[in-house]
Amino acid sequence: MENQSISWDTTQILDNTIEGIMIIEDGFIKDVNKSLLEILQYTNKSDLIGNLAVGVLMPTLTKKFIEFNTVLFQEVSLLTKEGTIIPAIIKIKDITLNNQEYKMVSILDMTEIKEKETLLIESAKLAEMGEMISVIAHQWRQPLSSISSIVTRLIMKTNMKSLSPELLIEKANEINKYLQYMSKTIDDFRNFFTPTKSKELVSLNEIVSNTQHIIEKTFELKGIELEIEDQKLSRQYLYKNELSQVILNLLNNAKDALLENNIKSPKVSIKFKEDDKLQYIFIEDNAGGIKEEIIHKIFEPYFSTKDKKNGTGLGLHITKTIIEKHSNGKIKVSNTKDGAIFEITLEK
Repeated sequence: MENQSISWDTTQILDNTIEGIMIIEDGFIKDVNKSLLEILQYTNKSDLIGNLAVGVLMPTLTKKFIEFNTVLFQEVSLLTKEGTIIPAIIKIKDITLNNQEYKMVSILDMTEIKEKETLLIESAKLAEMGEMISVIAHQWRQPLSSISSIVTRLIMKTNMKSLSPELLIEKANEINKYLQYMSKTIDDFRNFFTPTKSKELVSLNEIVSNTQHIIEKTFELKGIELEIEDQKLSRQYLYKNELSQVILNLLNNAKDALLENNIKSPKVSIKFKEDDKLQYIFIEDNAGGIKEEIIHKIFEPYFSTKDKKNGTGLGLHITKTIIEKHSNGKIKVSNTKDGAIFEITLEK
C-alpha cells in the first residue's frame, strides 16, 4: 500500500470541512484532512497515512452513543501526536472512490464541549447552594439556641457564685456535643459541593443516605414523608458527589411538586433493585404526576415546568447528562396512579 493521498479534488473537498475526516481502507489510514491534523496535533499527513486507524481512534470498552438531531454518533477517544487522549464522537460511512471501497470517518473533537458540560454541572450545583444554605441555617438554629441557653445559665450561676465544677463539665460536654453536630453538618455539605475527579468504591445506598442527611430537615419542616427502602446493594466505582447531586435534584423537584399541588399527605419513596448486570434506583412521589403532553420534554435543556423565577430548566438536563454520559447509565420517567416515578439504571 503506497502512502499517498487519493486525489487532488477529493483532498481539496476534505480540507474544507469543519470536522476531522479520515479515509480508511482495510483498517489502514488512506487519507486525512487538515482539520484532523490540527485535532491530533500533526503537521504532515505522511505521519498518519499508512498507519492502522486503531492507533488514533480508540473505542470505549462498551459502545456508547450520543443522539443529536435524531442521528447517532459513537463516542471514542483520540490519541494525539503528544500522547494526549481527547474525547470525540465519530460517524462512519461506506464510500466508493475510483471504484475502490473505503470507510469515511467524520470526527468531532468534544474537548471544549466536555469542558463546558463540566462547568454547567458545577453551575447547577452553585444554583442549589442558596437553598442548601437555608437548610444549614435551619439545622443550626436549634443547636445555636441550646448553646446560647447553656452559656446564659453558666453566666447566671457564676454571678450567683453557685457554679459547681460538676455542672461546668456537664454543660461544657453538652456544648461540645452541639458543636460536633454542627461541624458534621458543614462536612456533609462541603463534601457534596466538592467536585469528584475520580470514581469511588461506594454503594447507591450510601449515596442516598448521604443525600438524605442533607435534605431530611427540609422535608420534615415541610411535612413531607421520605421513605427509603432498607436494601443493601453491592459497591461499585461511581462518581459519588455527582450521583448525590442527581438524587438531591430529583428529591427537590418532588418536594416542589408536592408543595405546589398542595398534597395532603405528601410522600416520596426511594427503592432499589439489583441483578447480575444492573443496579436500579426508583424515586416515586404522590404529587399527581407530570402532564402527558410535556413528560417527554422534561430532560431537554432549558425546559422547565416551574415559572421563570423558580426554575432554569437545567436541573433535569444536568441529571440526564450525569447519569447517561458520566455514569454509563440510563434515566427515565413515567406516571403512576398517584404521581411520578424516576427510574435510574446503572451498569455494574
